Amino acid sequence: MVSRSLSVWRGQYARYMTANPNAAPLDAPMDMHSPTELEEVVLQRSAVDQGWLARAERPVSTTVIPHVEANRATLHIVAGGRWLLSSIQGSITAYDLDSPSAPGKLVIPKPIVGQATTNLSIDVLTDTSALTFNIAIEQGSPMNYDEPPWWTNFWQVKMHGCGSDAELRAIHLTSFTTPSLFRGMVACLSGQHYARSFRSTGSGRFHEIYMWGETNLHEHRKAVMRSTSGNAIRILPNGKLLVFDHTEMQIYDIPPFETVPVWEQNRGPLATPLYSVLLPGTRIVGGNSSSIVIQPSNAYSLIVCTDAGILAVTLSPTASHVRILFPLTDEPSYAHETHLTDVRMGWRRAYIQYYEDALAVSYDTQQHLVQPTTVVAESCAFRRIMIPNNPGYKSLTDESSGRVVMVKSKSSIIIYYYSLYDVYK
Repeated sequence: MVSRSLSVWRGQYARYMTANPNAAPLDAPMDMHSPTELEEVVLQRSAVDQGWLARAERPVSTTVIPHVEANRATLHIVAGGRWLLSSIQGSITAYDLDSPSAPGKLVIPKPIVGQATTNLSIDVLTDTSALTFNIAIEQGSPMNYDEPPWWTNFWQVKMHGCGSDAELRAIHLTSFTTPSLFRGMVACLSGQHYARSFRSTGSGRFHEIYMWGETNLHEHRKAVMRSTSGNAIRILPNGKLLVFDHTEMQIYDIPPFETVPVWEQNRGPLATPLYSVLLPGTRIVGGNSSSIVIQPSNAYSLIVCTDAGILAVTLSPTASHVRILFPLTDEPSYAHETHLTDVRMGWRRAYIQYYEDALAVSYDTQQHLVQPTTVVAESCAFRRIMIPNNPGYKSLTDESSGRVVMVKSKSSIIIYYYSLYDVYK
C-alpha cells in the first residue's frame, strides 16, 4: 500500500534531490503540495531511469497533440517537463504535458507586428515561491530587407495554482527594436543580461550583451564584442561569456556596458578569450549543453557533445580538462542511419538523435568532473530507440521528467514519455 504521509514523500523527494542535485526544482512550494501531488512528482521523476534504459525499442508512452502550423513553431520545454511552450508569430501557447489531452492555452497574445518568431530564450528564476520564468521572444524576417525592424519582447510568466488546476499567466516587462538584419542568430537569457550572437559576411561573429531591464524602444544599454566564429553562447556569472567555436570552448570578459541610441550599430573590437579548451572531434553537435555548474576559482563544468562523443568538460584559468563519458559513431550526412542530427544534453542523461532512430544514454557525471579519467564508457548505459515519426525533425528533451518533444507533421506535435510512471499518458 502506498503511503499518503506528507512527511514520507518530503523525505523521498529530499533523497531524490540529493542524488540529482541539478534536477529542476518543484514548480510550487512544497507546502502547497498535497501528499498525493508530492507522491506523483517523486514517482514520476524516480521512474525516469528505468524507463530511459528499458529494453523496449519504443517509448513508455506516446501522445500526439494537434498544433496548427507545427512545422513553423519555435518550441521550448520549461525545466521540470510539465510545460511545453510554442510560438509562431510572437505569441506563446502553453501545453500541459501532465494532462496532454487538455488543449493548449494562449499565455502571451500575438503582438501587433506579427513577424515570425525566430528565437525563444527562457530563464527560470530560483528565488520565487512558485514556478516563474522570464522569456525573451525574438521576431524578425531574416530573408526580407523590406520588413519592419527586428523586435525583442520580454515577458515574465508565473504559475498560479497547483496540481491539475495550475495555469500560467504572463506580464509584459519591456520591448526593444533593432534595425539590423540578423542571420544565423543564437541567443541566451540569464538574470538581467540578454546576449545574442549573429554572423556577418567577412567580419566573423558579433556578440551583443544587453542589460535588458535598462533597454527600451529609445535607447539600448549593451556591450558589444566580436570573435572569429561561434555556434552557441552562454552567459556566465561575474561578467563572463562562454562561446562555442567549432570544437573550441572559449571564455571571454564581457566589455563595459554603454547606453547608445537604437540606430547605433557598433560591432565592437575583435576580442581575445581569457582561456579556452579544445574538444575532441570535428564539430559540436546541436549547439546545446547541460546547465553549467560554477566551481571555485572561476572554473565552470558542463556536459557537451561532439561527433567524438559525450564529454564532461571543466574550463579553468589554470587546468581545464575534458573527459569522454561515451564515444559515439558519426558518419557523413548522406549516411542517414549513422549521421548525428541533434543532441539534447543533461547532467545525467542525453538524447542522441540520428536520422531515423536515437540513443537514450545515462551516465554518472560527478566523479568524472574531478578525477582524471580517459574513456569511462563502462559507467554509462544506453539503449537504441526507434523514432515513430517522420525522420529528420529535431527534438527537445527535459532531463528531470524524461520527456521528449518533436514535431510530427505540419499539424501535430508528438510527445515521448520515458518515465515508467507516465505509462498511461
